[in-house]
Amino acid sequence: MESFLIVRIGSNKLGIKVKDIHFIVRNNGIVPLPDMPEWMEGVISYRDKVVPVLNNKERLNLKNSNENSKRIVLCTPKKDTLIGINVDQSIGIFKVEQDNVKKSKNKGALDSTINLKKEIIPVLNMEKLLTGEQIEFIKKL
Repeated sequence: MESFLIVRIGSNKLGIKVKDIHFIVRNNGIVPLPDMPEWMEGVISYRDKVVPVLNNKERLNLKNSNENSKRIVLCTPKKDTLIGINVDQSIGIFKVEQDNVKKSKNKGALDSTINLKKEIIPVLNMEKLLTGEQIEFIKKL
């Protein structure tokens, strides 16, 4: 059995493995930086650290309902690396039997799905979310 946080980005639901989540924070404003790469929406401050927030449209092909989304899910795609994912709603944490987790044919960051209460929800693969080059960029912030 595995636990997933189900979130909503725009009209889409998305699963994130609980083991990949560091914390969920209130969105008090994302600060854009000059010469920022397209895959970054901006940065937030979290416990005296600068944390990049992903551009959901660029990285996940998902668009938030509005620019002032309520929550940012802080995730760890690699050890000692923290990123934010701007979500419209945090729906809840659900335990899913291994039989209900399926690999999909998609080779991108959404490469598996879960069957949750007869609803198929794509799951974010943190290891495929960012390239090695993007991880190195984050470490320099």
